[in-house]
Amino acid sequence: MKFEIVAVGKMRNDSFRNLTDDYLGRLVHYLPVQEIEVRESRVTSQNLQKGLIEEAELMRSASSEGTLSVALDERGKQLTSREFAGWVEEWMLTGTRYVSFYIGSANGLDPAFRGQCQRRLSLAKMTLPHEMARMILAEQLYRAMSIIRGEPYHR
Repeated sequence: MKFEIVAVGKMRNDSFRNLTDDYLGRLVHYLPVQEIEVRESRVTSQNLQKGLIEEAELMRSASSEGTLSVALDERGKQLTSREFAGWVEEWMLTGTRYVSFYIGSANGLDPAFRGQCQRRLSLAKMTLPHEMARMILAEQLYRAMSIIRGEPYHR
């Protein structure tokens, strides 16, 4: 199985970038992971929906064919770390080849795209900056693998 973290925009905050790289570096010891950044649309209040659709198309085309799609969204399902590890383990046991996690820009995700994703995951009830969401997702993926493997990182 391979994880794909597909995010709109670049990480500009060095602190988040360093932490994300640290967790992705740890995660790669368990399974492949790829971080994919797609271009953020130039949106105004007049063309917001068009911009979100454009970003959704870029994310979709950047993902592997046949991927299991997970939209990160504040309205998604909230899980404990152990419950999230259960999702990951289920995907591993059922032979899922690719899992793509989609993180939108500050404008969020296109509602139609979000609705087409097989799962929706909320990292918090509060809205998070997309750079922070990416870092938290990387940490939780690493934590999920350590839970599955029975390693002491998650106590």
